[in-house]
Amino acid sequence: MIFGMIRIAFFVIIFAICVLLIWKSRLIHKRRWYLSALAVTIVLTTLSTFVPIENAFITFSSPTAAFEHINTGSVKLIVNGEETDFVVAEKGNADSYLIIPKAGNGWKMGLGTDTKRIAHKFSNGVSIEVYQYKNTGEYYITVLNTEGGMLEISDNHNSEFSYLDKHNASLNETFYTYYAYVKNFDAQYILTVNGKTISII
Repeated sequence: MIFGMIRIAFFVIIFAICVLLIWKSRLIHKRRWYLSALAVTIVLTTLSTFVPIENAFITFSSPTAAFEHINTGSVKLIVNGEETDFVVAEKGNADSYLIIPKAGNGWKMGLGTDTKRIAHKFSNGVSIEVYQYKNTGEYYITVLNTEGGMLEISDNHNSEFSYLDKHNASLNETFYTYYAYVKNFDAQYILTVNGKTISII
């Protein structure tokens, strides 16, 4: 988040320079120019949060550092892909997901708009979601047992599944969510949960 503050400070300085230039100029209706400069600064500051200009000159040392650059929440799990990593974070009682692109020996900043949910299925109390990074062959699957308890889970891609658990004290039940990287997810993908096969598409 420190870089977000730096970004805001940068545009504040730009606005201050504009105000100084307008003040020293011979322009008439200076108040109108001040308001225009403020409006442009606000627009540019807002747009900068959607365009990761830092990616042009900053490479992060870890996917966690790249995530924390513009996101809040505690990183709970990182699922490794080939060209990306899938970050699972928790803020309060809610989980958030973000796919972070790799770059050489580091990671670049990921945007929420680049993490696309392309499939969702509910079967026998199991909620399944598939996420894709942009239009690449990088896919990640999440599998939640909404009835609580652990699952026996595998797929026809020999994917390696990791899990996070969350205990619900009021229900006295522990809920498990499983995560895996799936290279080139397609219509032939088959998930097996507790011995039952599930086609996602």
